[in-house]
Amino acid sequence: MRAVPRVGEKMCYSASMRSGRTKTTSFSLDDITLKNLKALAARRHNGNVSALLAEVATREAKFAAAEAYFDKYGVPPLTAEAIERIEAEWQGVTSPKKRRRKAA
Repeated sequence: MRAVPRVGEKMCYSASMRSGRTKTTSFSLDDITLKNLKALAARRHNGNVSALLAEVATREAKFAAAEAYFDKYGVPPLTAEAIERIEAEWQGVTSPKKRRRKAA
């Protein structure tokens, strides 16, 4: 493939190219992961997978910084049970309410 298309030739990448500000790379992904990535990009970045990956990379860098902070100050990691409760809350799943006992 030529770096510069001939007149009338279609480019395979339609997002705006910002010379010097971005680097081209390649990822090997299974079909389902690629489909999901493209669907997320369509919903969040007008189909721009590169913008979605940049957002994910920025978020992961923040998570890594938070983990380093927690490690530095001895904050213990969440337990599996705590993670399950948080995920259930995000998904709108609530645990059945405990019945109250009448006071004696």
